Amino acid sequence: MSESRTKLAIETVPNQERANELMSKLFDITKPEAIYSQPLTKGDYTVITASELTAGIGFGYGGGSGSVSPEGQEPGTGFGGGGGGGGGTLGRPVAAIIIGPDGVQVEPIVDATKIAIAFFTALGAMWMALSRMRQAARSGKLD
Repeated sequence: MSESRTKLAIETVPNQERANELMSKLFDITKPEAIYSQPLTKGDYTVITASELTAGIGFGYGGGSGSVSPEGQEPGTGFGGGGGGGGGTLGRPVAAIIIGPDGVQVEPIVDATKIAIAFFTALGAMWMALSRMRQAARSGKLD
């Protein structure tokens, strides 16, 4: 193996180990204790919250070597390598499980902000579609 490839392999191993650590940390959110809270008890009632969790990750590695030299100069050498990555998680409560003397009830937790964003996004998409249809009708492209 050439010296530059050996150097690239040696530098890549710690990066791969870090990426594996990141992956295992992100998969920790799939454990039941991440989805369901610890039970809270007050009198005859116990409440447990259930959450929605989302995770995403991306990473990549690259490397290379080469030799480029302008005419009339000594041969150039090159070496490059690198890696990068990132990830994120998002969690929000979606339901409260209430256990009491009357039985078990599941109460959804409504996210008004999410509903408003979806409403205005749909409204904007409809407005854009109608505008384009009117524009096409005026130009005679709509038969």
